[in-house]
Amino acid sequence: MLARFIHAASNRSEQVFIPVNCGALPENLLESELFGHEKGSFTGAASLRKGIFELANRGTLFLDEVGEASLAIQVKLLRVLETGEFLRVGGEKPVKTDVRVVAATNTDLEKALEDKTFREDLFYRLDVVRLELPPLRERPEDIPPLVEYFVNKANPQLSIAAETMRLICNYSWPGNIRELANTCVQAAALCDGDTIQPEHMSNKILLAYADKPVWPGQFSQCSQLAGKEETTTVTPTTTVTPNLASILWEEGLDRFDHTEQVKLNELLEQLKQLESEVSAAIMRKGGKTMLPLSIAEAEAKAIREAVSYCRGNIASAARVLGIGRNTLYRKMKEYKIKH
Repeated sequence: MLARFIHAASNRSEQVFIPVNCGALPENLLESELFGHEKGSFTGAASLRKGIFELANRGTLFLDEVGEASLAIQVKLLRVLETGEFLRVGGEKPVKTDVRVVAATNTDLEKALEDKTFREDLFYRLDVVRLELPPLRERPEDIPPLVEYFVNKANPQLSIAAETMRLICNYSWPGNIRELANTCVQAAALCDGDTIQPEHMSNKILLAYADKPVWPGQFSQCSQLAGKEETTTVTPTTTVTPNLASILWEEGLDRFDHTEQVKLNELLEQLKQLESEVSAAIMRKGGKTMLPLSIAEAEAKAIREAVSYCRGNIASAARVLGIGRNTLYRKMKEYKIKH
């Protein structure tokens, strides 16, 4: 999808877009697919056949699973990328082509370089602009709109209950978007009403709910997708609950172990508001509150909270803080914050 978007947004959008899976074809067929063949070049080659590089001239060629290409094919790919020319199988005359190449792989190519299973020169030739797609579990804010899209595609008449969306948002999705799409199709097939309920989810999603944190911002999106079920929306309040103190002190803190996550989020917002109002009242009376944190102390506190909130996931914590992952690692080392 990203490769198609790049093509559609470019000045080659009027030209052809051709995807090829490098891991789906054996070496001899892959070479013929990429570069074509001359008539009589091998048994069954009854006529000249243009290859994908030739057909994609002036357009975009998407090499999926490029890490699965054999070393022999890698050599030929390197040649055409460097010279813009190639030879058909059995051919003697070079054929010129002008193709934008987008390559994708889920293989760690840098490790493949160390293992000598991927050519270093081809790697650096392909690695001009690198776009890394994080797994779905590291971008949970994308889940609600994706769910809405897939459900609407399966059955436009269905809506999603807020509790169902909450379950979906808390699952880790090891199969990424493909798994999410299949889950939505399955739920739409099992739903006999007009709203997808938690009972339409598989057991693996139901069991995962108790073990995952809830991300801020999910509930407002959940309620929009759920129609009338807006009771789970988390909205920062400006009015502190009158009996908040009694809840905290008279009933004990251990009660929160049995409190719903959404209610805990609401309570946390109230506590923050209470702290702000109490501090303001003290200052109006001429008193002094605790000294404000230094910049370094505030930075270290923010990092600890982000890492804790993201359950040790450094990539997610860096995204929450708005800094690079390497910067976060350096700051954690500087402030002696353990991972």
